[in-house]
Amino acid sequence: MMGRGVRCFPPAGLLFLLLLLVPVSSGADDLGPVSRQGAQPVEIEADYLSSDRQTGLFLARGNVRIRQGDLTLLADEVQWHPQSGEARAPGTVSVIDAEGTLRGEDLVLNLETGQGRMAQGRFFLAEQNLYVTGEGIERLSAQQYRLARGTFTTCDGERPDWQFSARDLEVNLGRIAKGRHARFYLKDLPVLYVPFFFYPAKTERESGFLMPRYGYSDRRGWEVSLAYYQVIAPNQDATLHLDYLTELGIGKGLEYRYIFADHEGEAMLYHISGINDQGDAYAVDWRNVGELPGALRLGADVEYVSDRDYLQTFGEAAGEYNRDKTESKIFVSRSWDKYTLGGQLKYLKNLDQPTGTTLQRLPEVRFSAIPRRLAESPLFFGFDGSYDHFWRRAGDKGQRLSLRPTLAAPFQVGVLEVTPELAFRQRFYSASGAEDDFSQKGMVEFSTRLSSTFARVFSLQGRRISRIQHLIGPDATHSYTPRGDESRLPQFDAEDRIGGLHRVSYGLTNRLTARIEPPDGPAHYHEFLYFRLSQQYDIRESPADPLNPRDNLRPFSDLRAELLLRPTRWGYLDIDSRYDFQTAESKGMGFATLSVDAGVDDERGNGAALGYHYLREDLDYLEARLRTAILHPVHADLLYRHDLRSATTLETVLDLEYRSQCWSLFLTLSDRPDETRYLISFALTGVGRVGKFGGSLARAD
Repeated sequence: MMGRGVRCFPPAGLLFLLLLLVPVSSGADDLGPVSRQGAQPVEIEADYLSSDRQTGLFLARGNVRIRQGDLTLLADEVQWHPQSGEARAPGTVSVIDAEGTLRGEDLVLNLETGQGRMAQGRFFLAEQNLYVTGEGIERLSAQQYRLARGTFTTCDGERPDWQFSARDLEVNLGRIAKGRHARFYLKDLPVLYVPFFFYPAKTERESGFLMPRYGYSDRRGWEVSLAYYQVIAPNQDATLHLDYLTELGIGKGLEYRYIFADHEGEAMLYHISGINDQGDAYAVDWRNVGELPGALRLGADVEYVSDRDYLQTFGEAAGEYNRDKTESKIFVSRSWDKYTLGGQLKYLKNLDQPTGTTLQRLPEVRFSAIPRRLAESPLFFGFDGSYDHFWRRAGDKGQRLSLRPTLAAPFQVGVLEVTPELAFRQRFYSASGAEDDFSQKGMVEFSTRLSSTFARVFSLQGRRISRIQHLIGPDATHSYTPRGDESRLPQFDAEDRIGGLHRVSYGLTNRLTARIEPPDGPAHYHEFLYFRLSQQYDIRESPADPLNPRDNLRPFSDLRAELLLRPTRWGYLDIDSRYDFQTAESKGMGFATLSVDAGVDDERGNGAALGYHYLREDLDYLEARLRTAILHPVHADLLYRHDLRSATTLETVLDLEYRSQCWSLFLTLSDRPDETRYLISFALTGVGRVGKFGGSLARAD
């Protein structure tokens, strides 16, 4: 009798099925990516099933399909002897499970020991897209295999773009693949021989060497960047850098990344040994956020370089190589329901002048109490206090303690919210180089804030946008601090000269928020427009006689306009400007500052960004960026920065990537006024590459 499926078997076939439904051995494992499911029932389909009662041998022939859990075995014939536990599948056989697929010829597998072998085998790890082949595959254990004349690649196809071949290849699933006498092939062309190699054979992070990066620049000369990636623990890893630069020397670097229960961060150390009369250079970079016992919050943002030449030499992005200072901060804070206490050590290194004259705050402490109601009265009491220790190697040093209690009485008149506030600022000084070793000053401060909010909701008939809310918020604040004699006080920063303030600040805020109701999800809100106008009027500068104004009086400040526009999720427009009406009348150019940033991104590798930044008598430059994947497999990223004031190009950077299915080639061309650079790197799927030069801080501001 012939049959398909488990419902149409001869008696011998039925006996075979019943035996298969009983677990053969709880110790039987997998072959290649196969994972045996232990006691799970087995289903079998075949054109013919039979058994030999004397030998105990079971035979299935013709389109054999055996399923056990997520495991499926496909063959033309399967022989199984339950006493020895050995199963044989002559001819072509395939074994498929959730992890991947194993194909080959003449499978022999002992279900008791889990050991077996296969001729002309090929198995595929789906998550890594890793293909491994061998003239013979020998299974040594559940995860360990030995292949004779094996190959592996992450490329699809019968003629992969690249592959490694090895005379003796051992694959330890979940760990590494290693081999001897290996050759690297591009298509069918051998291009590299290595006597011994390692390759990750798992989806988790794996230690190993990254693909190197090569380049040339006018400043560095020829350069080679090598890196080794080390997995320390599931929550820690590190990268070791070794760089050779023909014009500068040998660079050594360490990057360390960590995530603990209460802390996470990363640290970098880098040192280069100078040659050709070049001095040594170094950098330290550390960022950390975390918590200490007692609900204390610890943070660190440390950045230190040996000199300005370091950033100019190793900076890879605008805002890094042209910086004129570095800043290091370590801070601790503690918050309660109504109070906040924080302190920090802050060290500033000015790269344009001797560091010894730079004023440091070591340390500075801040305490703040949120205003709270006094008993049942309408009054709210708040407090702000600070302590600063000013230090430098050369020049005046000192300390300042500032105490500022406040008393506010907010109330409402119709739609108008009114908040008058009375404050007293007391400052105490102890300073060297001042007329008095100890000085103090107390000053009264008055302010009144008026604000209101008006909103209206507009209903729409759109398919996705059902309503739009328009919110308008006018506000105005009057501030007054009487004049006082502050000439005998030390002057460390702007807080030491605050007397004689009398001004009115006012502004108008507009917000547009849409309610979006997608057809396949819950409704959500999106603020697509924020626009604010603000200005200050200095009453002290107001002329006493409006018919005879003094030319040097400027009662009105610049008019500030801020715009944040997000019409869609793929486009944005940001504008921040200050307009000077008095200068506009006299010189025709009224903007004191102007910053415009706009961009689009289709989230498919195509995008464009444009930025314009202007600061009167100091800055006037344009930045443009274009990314495109239209030319796939070539992906391009072009950055252009131009100084309009001097009519010079500040920087042009072109990044090109040729992206194949299983490898990528990267080429970077960078041109600056003082340096031209060429960089090239290569990446294989499954093997990382050196993404940045070891000495780069990559902290563009």
